[in-house]
Amino acid sequence: MRAKKSILLYCADRAVLSTMAFALRLHPYHVTAVEDSIEAALIAHDRCTAFSCAVLIHAQQGDLAGRLVHRILDGAVSMPLLLVDRAGDLAPIRYADIVLYGRNTSMQHILSALQILCCRKPGTPADPQLTCRGGKPGPKPRSAA
Repeated sequence: MRAKKSILLYCADRAVLSTMAFALRLHPYHVTAVEDSIEAALIAHDRCTAFSCAVLIHAQQGDLAGRLVHRILDGAVSMPLLLVDRAGDLAPIRYADIVLYGRNTSMQHILSALQILCCRKPGTPADPQLTCRGGKPGPKPRSAA
């Protein structure tokens, strides 16, 4: 049996948070689910907890997922970040390692992104093609020619 990887899950919407936490616990993840952005930032900066990655779900307009990314980055935390923007109103956040856009982002997209992030070493730059918009691949990198 594989060891469970510890992840931090934040979402301001309680229904989405509980659904996602339940689904992720069915897989090899130990989930710390948090509804409050300040509490999530404090947990992320706690030296006693070691998370493989953080998942921030922006489910409704006006929640603080974007600010939470910056709060986590203000500390010396080097955990990979997955931002799921279901509300569709966040500007692309360049600090997140993988960004999934759109309401039709499925659980399979999230699990695949988590698998990639948990296997990466901290500090490794993200691949620009790992940004998805509603299940469609992100923009292709421009050639240098």
